[in-house]
Amino acid sequence: MLRTVRHLIGAVTFLFLTAVLVVLAKFAPLFWFSFYTDFSRKAMQVISSVTALVPVAIWEILAVVLILSVPIGLIYSIVKRRVIGWLTGLLELAAFLVFLFVGLWGLNHFAPPIGKQIGLEVREYSTAELTAAAKYYAKQASTYAPLVDRDENGDPVLPEFEKISELSVAAYDSLAEENDRFAGTVRTAKPLLVSEAFAYMGTTGVFACWTAEATVSTETFAVSLPFTLCHELGHSLAVAAEDQANYCGFLACRASDSVLLRYSGYYSAFIYCYNALYEESPSTARKLWDSCCDEMIHDCGAHVEHNQQYEGPVQDVAQSVNDGYLRAFEEPGVQSYGLVVDYLIADYLNHS
Repeated sequence: MLRTVRHLIGAVTFLFLTAVLVVLAKFAPLFWFSFYTDFSRKAMQVISSVTALVPVAIWEILAVVLILSVPIGLIYSIVKRRVIGWLTGLLELAAFLVFLFVGLWGLNHFAPPIGKQIGLEVREYSTAELTAAAKYYAKQASTYAPLVDRDENGDPVLPEFEKISELSVAAYDSLAEENDRFAGTVRTAKPLLVSEAFAYMGTTGVFACWTAEATVSTETFAVSLPFTLCHELGHSLAVAAEDQANYCGFLACRASDSVLLRYSGYYSAFIYCYNALYEESPSTARKLWDSCCDEMIHDCGAHVEHNQQYEGPVQDVAQSVNDGYLRAFEEPGVQSYGLVVDYLIADYLNHS
């Protein structure tokens, strides 16, 4: 009985502290984010300096252990007639993990947008401005697409995952020379151990702040893989919002010396802008499509076929869960990934 009470007190304490942190971040942002973003970024560096020594995703292993221990613990508690104590202990553990998530990294969802942090003005844009940006990214992607190594079927040939990870980290090093807001990313990205399972969930990457690990599915479409790596590494820089992590991923790809990363970045930027343009003006989008090079058109078709093989009810459920998580932090659900278009247009206008 005493143990049960301790578990309940611990759970309530962690939940209360979590609520306090959220209130501070939402209602005192000028004070809170004067130090929290830097703290979060440095915390990720410190934790990753340890977890990076292990080549596999530690968070995945811990998650499997936790999942397997639940039914085993439940059966044991039933046998020992300690079910209530076991349940309250599980509740305390869950509350503690939520507290760690929010305290270490999660509050960055309420941080000033990355555009404001780096001096990029982002506003609403006209269809004409969207069209101009989409044409620019189409041209850039069409420039790099023929330069990428390809096999006899015209599909891109990628180096080993570890090599792409190194190139992605180096890309952030180059980006940090332009703006130190991008300094301090974790030094490696790891492949997900159960990549195929995540592919069926529609998930290409996960950033686990508890272990400061940027992890990416090896089942990700080849052209998108470098951009996805840079996206997940962007999260380690205390950038939580998905659209902003997408923009960081694009900037890193563009800053890279690698043709593959540059193509991946411009290709992804084109896809986001093209989809937005198609919703506004299908005829304009079709004309733009006709201007793309054969290699990029091939990649877009292959991309669609690649994604279709993983579609199904599992993905629908997983995306609903992700949507709920994002909305809990006041983001517009899974639609937030596509909001990067505003950043891409702003970036185009700023450089043009």
